[in-house]
Amino acid sequence: MHEDQAPADRAAPTPTRELPAQAPRRHLHTRAIIMQGFRRDDGLWEVEGEMKDSKTAPWPSWESGEQPADVPIHHMRVRITLDDTYTVRAVAAALPSIPFPECTGGMPPLQGLVGASIARGWRKALETTLGGTRGCTHLRELLMNLGTVAYQTVGGEARRQEWEALPEPRIRPPVSTSPKPHWDKCVSWRLDGEVIRRWAPDFYQGPGKASPGTSPADTG
Repeated sequence: MHEDQAPADRAAPTPTRELPAQAPRRHLHTRAIIMQGFRRDDGLWEVEGEMKDSKTAPWPSWESGEQPADVPIHHMRVRITLDDTYTVRAVAAALPSIPFPECTGGMPPLQGLVGASIARGWRKALETTLGGTRGCTHLRELLMNLGTVAYQTVGGEARRQEWEALPEPRIRPPVSTSPKPHWDKCVSWRLDGEVIRRWAPDFYQGPGKASPGTSPADTG
């Protein structure tokens, strides 16, 4: 299909697969985050995030005194409903465990995100709507990263459908024929890099011609 861009015997660099050996230490805190993307039966999309902070030993709560280790300090969930244009159609949140009752005040401002675009200006929308004391820090962190999950969900499904439409035998996905939002936002997808040269040669700019890279976490 396009073996000149990606020969089968291309040697890939060997990554470092493990962290260096750790110094003697004691486990104190765990933050567990799970994020998932879904296609709804009605054609909309949903992305959900869940965050839980827990300690390995009993911990002091300002409101409730000493708490056992299996009681999380924070436990929060958030769901965003999107359409095909990455526009937010609905936002919902749940707070199973919070340090203060006042934390629930961070939920109503979430509705200000309805109508915002995850594909364009998402970071700015979060800061404008939930920044500072206007919202909850942890919900804002979840929402920021759900922008990437939304792209992986919607864009990934489109890519899968392109793949399934290829005639058998499927060996490699087709080269890209249109620019993608993640291009030029990380070291691999730089416009003057080898990945673009192999998989999107029409958009390859050559060394020194691509625009400076930006943070891959910034979806707008």
